[in-house]
Amino acid sequence: MPRTNRFFRVLEGAALVGTCALVVSVPRLAEACGASAPELIEQLPIGGGSYPGNAALLFWGVELSTEQLTVTVDGEPATLVADEVAAGLADLAVRVEPAPQEGQAVAISGKICNWEADCELSLTYTASAADVAAPAPIAEASFFAVYDHADLDLSSDCGEWHVERSMYVHLQQAAPASGEAATLFLVNWDASEGAGGIHRTELASGESTIISVDLNGSALGGADVMSEVCLEVTAIDAAGNKAEPFELCPPCFFRADEQPLETLPAEPVWTEADAVPGSACAPATETTGEDTSGGEETAGDESGEAPTTGGEPTSGGEPNGSETGEDTDSATGGEDDPGKGCACSSDGDGRGSLGHLLLLALGIGVVRRRR
Repeated sequence: MPRTNRFFRVLEGAALVGTCALVVSVPRLAEACGASAPELIEQLPIGGGSYPGNAALLFWGVELSTEQLTVTVDGEPATLVADEVAAGLADLAVRVEPAPQEGQAVAISGKICNWEADCELSLTYTASAADVAAPAPIAEASFFAVYDHADLDLSSDCGEWHVERSMYVHLQQAAPASGEAATLFLVNWDASEGAGGIHRTELASGESTIISVDLNGSALGGADVMSEVCLEVTAIDAAGNKAEPFELCPPCFFRADEQPLETLPAEPVWTEADAVPGSACAPATETTGEDTSGGEETAGDESGEAPTTGGEPTSGGEPNGSETGEDTDSATGGEDDPGKGCACSSDGDGRGSLGHLLLLALGIGVVRRRR
């Protein structure tokens, strides 16, 4: 039966969800280069509520230190020590020792930057029960997309850099339960030939998280992002509980557009024309509806090919069937064809369904795991 455009009409109503998620994603390269002066930018927990007694305290900023901080538990002196499990998740990761028990009040105060800087910290919270449950990422609902836009040469106080493409990694997790430690996503891909690769750590923003990654030759090392880049994603929480890693590849969407830019672009709204042929996001144009393989419905040929309005596809293997569309901030994917997929995990394959497709259209981007 002919395929309709209802899926993408529903998607338009979910565009605002993608916009809001993009706003809370981590700073891109231009912003993440860092301030030159000592500064506390973000912290976990924020304070004033409860926080698992066994979870690390995470701080992001410049020239952070615990040397001038004091900590008490129920008014008794305690100590802040480096948290080896959470090392690398933030600029400063520490834990309270002895570990506060459920119901105890923790108070931390003093300067968290170097001796000269004026950056006071006043943090209070009540310890909740230890968190021993691992995060629950949803590999089937996670994917990445690539926007091959005009090259940009940008600069800041930290230096200059060249941006050739933008990657948008959409990650989904089950809604965290009350009292659970915050989730962080680790996204990694190791390039060959000495290139930098892709390495990002992102504090999850609720159920949906979008990470923007700026790409150029020094990151990819000549690898074809369409066929040679598989992102390894690991979800870990501040208490050190880690979920099983999974992989995302190939990209679900690709768009080429050489329209000149002055700043880094926002993520486009992906359309059927942007779906990468062979991925779970590629639409099947029609099905025969006939039983030709022992009861399974067989799919017809995919069109996957449409004119590209953003100029000729760049070299490096980008398919001709991933084309331009409209600009804004959402993403989609998902087709219940067991021969396609965007995510793969070591716990076997999970097949998509019409129910998954409808959920995806509402903004959670469900795609099937690849074998």
